[in-house]
Amino acid sequence: MVRALVITHGGIGQELVRVTEMILGPVPGLTAMSNSGKSAADITAQIKEWQVEVPEADDPDASARAPKLILLDDYGGSCATSAQLACGQDPDTAIISGVNLAMLMGFVTWRDSVDFEELVAKVVQKGREAIILVGGH
Repeated sequence: MVRALVITHGGIGQELVRVTEMILGPVPGLTAMSNSGKSAADITAQIKEWQVEVPEADDPDASARAPKLILLDDYGGSCATSAQLACGQDPDTAIISGVNLAMLMGFVTWRDSVDFEELVAKVVQKGREAIILVGGH
């Protein structure tokens, strides 16, 4: 199972995960963390801990080496820098910036039905499709 960690400023990530679960029901492997009150070193350490977790001991396919997705609220801030430091060149982890609700719902819908590379591409595309001008100029 592909896991995802939503890392944001303040409580944005927790709310996105909460609303995703309100719509789709409980989502194992979808977690949020905030950078509030944490140094870059603290955030990096927390990401590294998440990376090596084996989420469900009774799932024979669960593995710390399973593909993982990190979704950020903004590129270039402490969340993004810490994610890059924690993951380095890890081929099992993709980092995407600009997280929104459509991306999380797409992630949950597709994570068990497509390979990891396709999942990452679909999540990015879904995020872009969700950003549209609905009225006005």
